Amino acid sequence: MNLVVSIILFLVVSVLVFFIFFLRIKALQESKRIIQYFENLRDKFQLQMSFHPKEANNVLPMLKGLVQNRDTLIERTIQEKYKYFVISIFLDNKQKISLQITPKNHLRSKEKPDESQIIGTGITHIDKNYFVTASKKDFLENFLKKFFLKWEQKYASVWHLFSTLVIFGDRITLVLLSTPQRIKYDLLIEQFLQDLQEMAQKIENQETLS
Repeated sequence: MNLVVSIILFLVVSVLVFFIFFLRIKALQESKRIIQYFENLRDKFQLQMSFHPKEANNVLPMLKGLVQNRDTLIERTIQEKYKYFVISIFLDNKQKISLQITPKNHLRSKEKPDESQIIGTGITHIDKNYFVTASKKDFLENFLKKFFLKWEQKYASVWHLFSTLVIFGDRITLVLLSTPQRIKYDLLIEQFLQDLQEMAQKIENQETLS
């Protein structure tokens, strides 16, 4: 009987050790890919690369610098055990516009915004799937038509990664989920960065209000 128990315990411990070792290897492989993505972006846009303090096996690189003469920050962060990519660029926000769009299924109940701040867009699937707040209704309507709806189609295959878009003060910030999927995140971030640059320029030129 003792032999059987010992064998079972040995097998359980062996499985746990293997599982921990497997997770460690996966995390290291993912970290190597993330670093390569950020190095590619660093080299392409001539940005300064640094690192946040490492959390467990998760590497958290950060890029700073100017892209098209616009202050730019690209980083990987962890919040509530979820990993994200953050792309943030400068906006000369003379119109004092503020806006936030977040998928409803990405927020826990304690994070949900005040119902009085939520704006109905009149677009069924937007109102059903997102929390939307904005300082100017006319800006929001044009923004959804000229940018957000087009992004949904353009990035349909990876749109599940979209977490939040915020315009506030002098920044536009886009947050994407960072998952272990083998997605070329450097190319995805580069494309979103170009889209954000275009959006910032049109906001500054007030093209989103016409």
